[in-house]
Amino acid sequence: MSPDITRVLVVEDDRDFAESLTIALGTRKCEVEIAYTGEDAIRMFHERAYDIAFMDIKLPGKNGVESLTEILAFAPRARIVMMTGYSEPALLDQARRAGAVDVLRKPFRMRDLLGFIDRLQGGGTQPPVLPAIH
Repeated sequence: MSPDITRVLVVEDDRDFAESLTIALGTRKCEVEIAYTGEDAIRMFHERAYDIAFMDIKLPGKNGVESLTEILAFAPRARIVMMTGYSEPALLDQARRAGAVDVLRKPFRMRDLLGFIDRLQGGGTQPPVLPAIH
């Protein structure tokens, strides 16, 4: 694989939304894989490295924050952006404290998501920060 391809993992139990994200990310140089559960995301992170993951907070089985914490325990440099359509301050705070790059509130604009990928692909050494959409 070419080094200029960004490996992205979308972790989302809403299959239609996951597919929409995959299509949008496909407009950039991204190789996108989808996990529908936190357990699948953890397994996939064990199998390969991703440049970034977009993970829903509400997932069947292990929620996104639990999955984030477990992934960062063995892959501390992982860049994970949490996504949520719910307002659960305790979970959002827990995600930030656990090491999430950012928390995006659904619905968010795809152009913002793509701008995040563009900054990541721009070669910056610091994780790019995408302002959360409120």
